[in-house]
Amino acid sequence: MDRLLQLLGRFVQFSYACWDRIVLRGYYPRLQRPANIVHLFRDIGGEARITPAVLARRTASYRALLESYAEQQAIPILTAPKGARKEEFVAPYYRAFRGEKGVVVILKSMEQSSTFISYEPRHAPPSGDDYRIITRANKRFLHYYFYILDPVMGPMSLCVASYLPFTVSCFMNGHSYVAQELCRAGVRFQKDDNAIVRCADPDRLTAVAERLDEKILRQRADYWTSRLTPRFSPRERAACGLDYQWSVAQIEFARDVIFHRRARLHDLFQRAVEIGVALGGATQTRHLFGRRINCRYHGKLETILERRDEGFPVLRAYYKSSYVKQYEKGDRLLRTETCLNDTYHLAIGRKLDNLPAIKQHLAATTDRYLAQQAELLDSTVDRGALAALAAPVTTGTRRVPGIKLHDDRLIRLLDNLLYTGGLLGDWTTRQLHERIVARHRLDEDDYTLGQLRYDLGKLRAHGLAERVGRTRRYRLTPDGVRLGALLVKIRTRLLGPIFADPTLAPNPRSENPSTVEAALRTVDRALDTLCSTLGLSAAAA
Repeated sequence: MDRLLQLLGRFVQFSYACWDRIVLRGYYPRLQRPANIVHLFRDIGGEARITPAVLARRTASYRALLESYAEQQAIPILTAPKGARKEEFVAPYYRAFRGEKGVVVILKSMEQSSTFISYEPRHAPPSGDDYRIITRANKRFLHYYFYILDPVMGPMSLCVASYLPFTVSCFMNGHSYVAQELCRAGVRFQKDDNAIVRCADPDRLTAVAERLDEKILRQRADYWTSRLTPRFSPRERAACGLDYQWSVAQIEFARDVIFHRRARLHDLFQRAVEIGVALGGATQTRHLFGRRINCRYHGKLETILERRDEGFPVLRAYYKSSYVKQYEKGDRLLRTETCLNDTYHLAIGRKLDNLPAIKQHLAATTDRYLAQQAELLDSTVDRGALAALAAPVTTGTRRVPGIKLHDDRLIRLLDNLLYTGGLLGDWTTRQLHERIVARHRLDEDDYTLGQLRYDLGKLRAHGLAERVGRTRRYRLTPDGVRLGALLVKIRTRLLGPIFADPTLAPNPRSENPSTVEAALRTVDRALDTLCSTLGLSAAAA
C-alpha cells in the first residue's frame, strides 16, 4: 500500500482500511446433535415421545411471540419479494423510520436450512418400547429477516430460522459502524453507499475503523438475539447452556483510495485491468492469500474481469471460493477488498475470537495485491530498463547477448512464463518445456530442451529469472514480471505484424467468447488508440 501511495501520492486525497461486509453465524453448541435434542425434551421437558408435533410447538410458540411483538411495536411483517434484493426492498422503510434504534421491518422468506426431524423406525425394537428416531435433515421452512437500526453498527440485519436448532445469521457492515462513530465524534464526512468518500479528519477515520473488533461485534449480535430469537425457560438455559456462539461465515476487508479527480482514477484502473488480466493476481512464490499451491490444491485459481461490457468492470483474483477484487466505486474511489468465504482457506478457525488473525491475513493479502500492482504500474520506459536489456552482459567469463524484441524464441518463452509458470510460482525447465511445446503445438525438434536452457540462461543473466535456492526450480523476479509483460505486449502488438510469428501474433478480430480473450481485446483497443496517437496505426492493425 505504501508503494502505491508513493507512486500516486499527488493524485490521492486520502486512503483508509476498514471491514466491509460481515456475516456471523450464531448457533447453540448444546443443540447441534440429536442426543442434545433428546436431552432437552425428554430429560428436561419431560416429553416421553418426541414427535413432530412436539418439535413444532417450539416453532408455533416463537411465531406467536413474534407476531405479538411486531403488533405492539407497529413493525410491518412482509413476505420477501422474489427476484428482488432485500436491501433495496427495505430501503424505504429505513428512510421512513424515525427512532434512534429498533426493528424497522421484518421479512419472511422460505429457505433451505438444517433442522431436526422425528420419525418412527422401520422395525420395532426387540424391547417393544415405543420410541422415535431424531436426526438432522435439510428442509425448506420459514426464516425471519429482522432489519434493524442499531446505535453502534447502524443498519444491520438478523436472520432467524424458525425451527430448531434456531440458527441465526447476523449481517453487519464496517462502514456503517465508522459512519456512526464519526457522527458521534462530530467529524464532517460524506458517505456514498458503503464508502466514505469525503472526510474532514482522515486520521480519525482510520482510528475509528481500527477500533471495530470482535468484542463490539459480539456485543451487538448478542444484544439483538436476546430480544428477537426464541425463548427458553431458565431451567433449560441452565441445564443446556443455551447462549449463542458466533463464528465467521463471510467477511470482507477493504482498502479504499480516494482520488482528487475521477479522470486519474479511471486511467489508473484501466491500466490495472490490462496488467491484472494478463498476469493474474499472484506473487512469484506464493499466492495472494499466502498459501502455497501444490498438487493437493483444489479449487479456483484464476483472475477474471467481470462486467467489462457494462462500463463498471470488476477485476477478481480467486483462491478457492475466496477472492481479491478491485473496482471503481463512485466518481473518485478505488476499492481493493479481500472476501473470505471460509476461514479454513487460511488455516484459521471459524470462531469470532479468531478475528484479529483473520484481519492480519486479509490486510496482508490486500497489501500484497496492491504492492504487486504498484510494481507493474511503475513505468520502466523512461528509466532505460528496456535499453539495458538490449545490451550484452558479462557473467564471470561468459558474454551473454542482449534481449531483442525480434527474438521470437525468447519472447515466446516470456509469454509462456507470464501466462503459466509465472502465475503459480516455481517451475522446472522440463515442466516449462512441456508447456511451451504443448501450447504452441511444436515438435521437440523445433524447440529442444537445450535451446530452452540457453534462453533461460539469458533471462537469468539479465535478472529476469532466478534459481530457487539450491534446487532445480526457477521463478521470475519482480523485474521479470514487470519488464516481461512490457516486452511481450510491445512485441506482439507493435512489432508483431513486422516480425510475424504465427505463434505469437494476436488476432484482434477474434470473437472467442472466453473471459481472457475478451479482456485482451479490451487491451488491444487501448493499444490501438496509443498506436494511432503515435502514428503507428498501420503497423498495429
